[in-house]
Amino acid sequence: MGATIRVLIADDILPFVKGLKEMLAELPTIDLIGEAFTSTEAVTKAISLRPDVIMIDLHWKEERTGGLSMRQHYERGLEAIRRIKQQAPEVAVLAMTAHAELVEQARRHGADVAVMKEQLNDFDQLEQLLHHAIETVRSPQIRRDAFEQLSGREQQILELMAKGLTDQEISTRLAWGIGVIKRDVQAIFEKLRVRSRAHAVARGYDLGLLQKDSSFDSNEA
Repeated sequence: MGATIRVLIADDILPFVKGLKEMLAELPTIDLIGEAFTSTEAVTKAISLRPDVIMIDLHWKEERTGGLSMRQHYERGLEAIRRIKQQAPEVAVLAMTAHAELVEQARRHGADVAVMKEQLNDFDQLEQLLHHAIETVRSPQIRRDAFEQLSGREQQILELMAKGLTDQEISTRLAWGIGVIKRDVQAIFEKLRVRSRAHAVARGYDLGLLQKDSSFDSNEA
Protein backbone atom coordinates (compact mmCIF):
# COMPACT_ATOMS: atom_id res chain seq x y z
CA MET A 1 0.00 0.00 0.00
CA GLY A 2 2.93 2.36 -0.24
CA ALA A 3 5.38 4.03 2.15
CA THR A 4 5.87 3.03 5.77
CA ILE A 5 3.40 4.49 8.27
CA ARG A 6 4.80 5.61 11.65
CA VAL A 7 2.26 4.75 14.35
CA LEU A 8 1.94 5.77 18.00
CA ILE A 9 -0.44 3.78 20.26
CA ALA A 10 -2.14 5.57 23.16
CA ASP A 11 -4.19 3.35 25.46
CA ASP A 12 -4.09 2.39 29.13
CA ILE A 13 -5.46 -1.14 28.71
CA LEU A 14 -2.26 -3.18 28.55
CA PRO A 15 -3.70 -6.45 27.13
CA PHE A 16 -5.31 -4.47 24.29
CA VAL A 17 -2.05 -2.62 23.59
CA LYS A 18 -0.18 -5.92 23.53
CA GLY A 19 -2.61 -7.43 21.04
CA LEU A 20 -2.59 -4.34 18.84
CA LYS A 21 1.22 -4.28 18.83
CA GLU A 22 1.28 -7.92 17.73
CA MET A 23 -1.09 -7.16 14.87
CA LEU A 24 0.87 -4.08 13.76
CA ALA A 25 4.09 -6.13 13.81
CA GLU A 26 2.56 -8.39 11.15
CA LEU A 27 1.93 -5.47 8.78
CA PRO A 28 5.05 -4.70 6.70
CA THR A 29 4.04 -1.09 6.01
CA ILE A 30 3.69 -0.19 9.71
CA ASP A 31 6.45 1.13 11.99
CA LEU A 32 5.41 1.35 15.65
CA ILE A 33 7.39 4.25 17.08
CA GLY A 34 6.03 4.45 20.62
CA GLU A 35 3.30 3.97 23.20
CA ALA A 36 1.52 6.29 25.61
CA PHE A 37 -0.31 5.13 28.72
CA THR A 38 -1.99 8.36 29.87
CA SER A 39 -3.92 10.97 27.92
CA THR A 40 -1.32 13.61 28.87
CA GLU A 41 1.50 11.41 27.62
CA ALA A 42 -0.45 10.83 24.40
CA VAL A 43 -0.48 14.57 23.68
CA THR A 44 3.18 15.04 24.64
CA LYS A 45 4.41 12.16 22.49
CA ALA A 46 2.21 13.07 19.53
CA ILE A 47 3.73 16.56 19.53
CA SER A 48 7.33 15.42 20.10
CA LEU A 49 7.42 12.30 17.90
CA ARG A 50 5.09 13.55 15.15
CA PRO A 51 3.85 10.08 14.07
CA ASP A 52 1.91 9.71 10.85
CA VAL A 53 -0.98 8.30 12.90
CA ILE A 54 -1.78 8.20 16.59
CA MET A 55 -4.21 5.45 17.58
CA ILE A 56 -5.81 6.86 20.71
CA ASP A 57 -8.42 5.42 23.06
CA LEU A 58 -11.16 7.71 24.33
CA HIS A 59 -11.84 6.31 27.79
CA TRP A 60 -8.96 6.81 30.23
CA LYS A 61 -8.76 5.52 33.80
CA GLU A 62 -5.43 7.09 34.70
CA GLU A 63 -7.02 8.83 37.70
CA ARG A 64 -8.78 5.83 39.25
CA THR A 65 -8.41 7.24 42.76
CA GLY A 66 -9.33 10.78 41.81
CA GLY A 67 -13.09 10.33 41.97
CA LEU A 68 -13.63 11.03 38.27
CA SER A 69 -16.95 10.08 36.66
CA MET A 70 -17.16 7.97 33.52
CA ARG A 71 -17.86 11.14 31.54
CA GLN A 72 -14.73 12.79 32.91
CA HIS A 73 -12.72 9.71 31.92
CA TYR A 74 -13.76 9.89 28.26
CA GLU A 75 -13.57 13.68 28.22
CA ARG A 76 -9.83 13.24 28.83
CA GLY A 77 -9.60 11.39 25.54
CA LEU A 78 -11.66 13.96 23.67
CA GLU A 79 -9.56 16.80 25.07
CA ALA A 80 -6.37 14.96 24.11
CA ILE A 81 -7.60 14.71 20.51
CA ARG A 82 -8.46 18.40 20.44
CA ARG A 83 -5.00 19.36 21.74
CA ILE A 84 -3.19 17.08 19.30
CA LYS A 85 -5.05 18.49 16.29
CA GLN A 86 -4.47 22.02 17.57
CA GLN A 87 -0.71 21.63 18.12
CA ALA A 88 0.17 18.97 15.54
CA PRO A 89 -2.53 19.14 12.83
CA GLU A 90 -0.47 17.04 10.42
CA VAL A 91 -0.71 14.03 12.75
CA ALA A 92 -3.62 11.81 11.75
CA VAL A 93 -5.82 10.82 14.71
CA LEU A 94 -7.47 7.40 14.68
CA ALA A 95 -9.75 7.37 17.71
CA MET A 96 -10.84 3.99 19.05
CA THR A 97 -13.44 3.11 21.64
CA ALA A 98 -15.52 0.31 23.09
CA HIS A 99 -18.46 2.72 23.47
CA ALA A 100 -20.54 3.32 20.33
CA GLU A 101 -21.95 6.58 21.70
CA LEU A 102 -18.47 8.15 21.72
CA VAL A 103 -17.68 7.64 18.02
CA GLU A 104 -19.47 10.77 16.82
CA GLN A 105 -18.08 12.84 19.70
CA ALA A 106 -14.56 11.84 18.69
CA ARG A 107 -15.21 13.07 15.16
CA ARG A 108 -16.56 16.39 16.46
CA HIS A 109 -13.40 16.88 18.55
CA GLY A 110 -11.15 16.45 15.51
CA ALA A 111 -10.52 12.72 15.05
CA ASP A 112 -9.81 11.95 11.41
CA VAL A 113 -11.22 8.45 11.82
CA ALA A 114 -13.23 7.11 14.77
CA VAL A 115 -14.08 3.44 15.12
CA MET A 116 -15.23 0.78 17.53
CA LYS A 117 -12.31 -1.30 18.79
CA GLU A 118 -13.88 -4.46 17.39
CA GLN A 119 -13.23 -3.08 13.90
CA LEU A 120 -9.49 -3.35 14.53
CA ASN A 121 -9.50 -7.15 14.76
CA ASP A 122 -9.03 -7.66 11.02
CA PHE A 123 -5.54 -7.12 9.54
CA ASP A 124 -6.73 -5.73 6.20
CA GLN A 125 -9.24 -3.36 7.77
CA LEU A 126 -6.69 -2.19 10.34
CA GLU A 127 -4.23 -1.30 7.61
CA GLN A 128 -6.93 0.39 5.53
CA LEU A 129 -8.04 2.48 8.48
CA LEU A 130 -4.49 3.71 9.11
CA HIS A 131 -4.06 4.68 5.47
CA HIS A 132 -7.48 6.30 5.40
CA ALA A 133 -6.63 8.41 8.44
CA ILE A 134 -3.54 9.74 6.66
CA GLU A 135 -5.46 10.39 3.44
CA THR A 136 -8.09 12.32 5.38
CA VAL A 137 -5.43 14.64 6.83
CA ARG A 138 -3.76 15.18 3.45
CA SER A 139 -7.00 15.39 1.47
CA PRO A 140 -9.74 16.84 3.71
CA GLN A 141 -12.36 16.41 1.00
CA ILE A 142 -12.23 12.62 1.52
CA ARG A 143 -15.28 11.46 3.43
CA ARG A 144 -14.21 10.70 6.98
CA ASP A 145 -16.57 7.77 7.29
CA ALA A 146 -15.53 5.99 4.08
CA PHE A 147 -14.01 3.03 5.91
CA GLU A 148 -16.20 3.06 8.99
CA GLN A 149 -18.18 0.16 7.66
CA LEU A 150 -20.97 -1.74 9.31
CA SER A 151 -20.03 -5.09 10.79
CA GLY A 152 -21.61 -8.18 9.28
CA ARG A 153 -24.25 -8.38 12.02
CA GLU A 154 -24.97 -4.63 11.79
CA GLN A 155 -25.52 -5.03 8.03
CA GLN A 156 -27.97 -7.88 8.71
CA ILE A 157 -29.80 -5.75 11.25
CA LEU A 158 -30.05 -2.81 8.84
CA GLU A 159 -31.52 -5.10 6.17
CA LEU A 160 -34.08 -6.42 8.63
CA MET A 161 -34.89 -2.88 9.73
CA ALA A 162 -35.60 -2.10 6.08
CA LYS A 163 -38.08 -5.00 6.07
CA GLY A 164 -39.93 -3.35 8.96
CA LEU A 165 -38.88 -5.71 11.75
CA THR A 166 -38.79 -4.43 15.33
CA ASP A 167 -35.77 -4.90 17.61
CA GLN A 168 -37.49 -7.86 19.28
CA GLU A 169 -38.30 -9.47 15.93
CA ILE A 170 -34.72 -8.98 14.78
CA SER A 171 -33.51 -10.53 18.03
CA THR A 172 -35.65 -13.59 17.40
CA ARG A 173 -34.64 -13.86 13.73
CA LEU A 174 -30.90 -13.65 14.43
CA ALA A 175 -30.99 -15.52 17.75
CA TRP A 176 -29.14 -12.71 19.54
CA GLY A 177 -30.19 -11.12 22.82
CA ILE A 178 -32.33 -7.99 22.67
CA GLY A 179 -29.59 -6.04 24.47
CA VAL A 180 -27.09 -6.93 21.73
CA ILE A 181 -29.53 -5.86 19.03
CA LYS A 182 -30.29 -2.53 20.70
CA ARG A 183 -26.55 -1.86 21.07
CA ASP A 184 -25.95 -2.66 17.41
CA VAL A 185 -28.87 -0.49 16.30
CA GLN A 186 -27.30 2.41 18.21
CA ALA A 187 -23.96 1.66 16.54
CA ILE A 188 -25.67 1.77 13.14
CA PHE A 189 -27.18 5.17 14.00
CA GLU A 190 -23.73 6.48 15.00
CA LYS A 191 -21.97 5.16 11.91
CA LEU A 192 -24.62 6.44 9.50
CA ARG A 193 -25.01 9.71 11.45
CA VAL A 194 -28.77 9.37 11.87
CA ARG A 195 -31.22 9.48 14.78
CA SER A 196 -34.06 7.22 13.70
CA ARG A 197 -34.73 3.85 12.10
CA ALA A 198 -36.42 5.47 9.10
CA HIS A 199 -33.48 7.77 8.52
CA ALA A 200 -31.05 4.84 8.91
CA VAL A 201 -32.88 2.90 6.22
CA ALA A 202 -32.98 5.91 3.90
CA ARG A 203 -29.29 6.51 4.49
CA GLY A 204 -28.62 2.83 3.80
CA TYR A 205 -30.17 3.14 0.37
CA ASP A 206 -28.27 6.37 -0.32
CA LEU A 207 -24.96 4.69 0.50
CA GLY A 208 -25.71 1.53 -1.46
CA LEU A 209 -25.83 -0.59 1.71
CA LEU A 210 -29.39 -1.64 0.89
CA GLN A 211 -30.83 -2.84 -2.38
CA LYS A 212 -34.41 -2.25 -3.49
CA ASP A 213 -35.35 -5.83 -2.63
CA SER A 214 -34.37 -5.15 1.01
CA SER A 215 -37.58 -3.20 1.58
CA PHE A 216 -40.58 -4.47 3.48
CA ASP A 217 -42.58 -7.20 1.79
CA SER A 218 -45.99 -7.72 3.32
CA ASN A 219 -46.15 -11.21 1.80
CA GLU A 220 -42.97 -12.37 3.54
CA ALA A 221 -43.58 -15.00 6.18
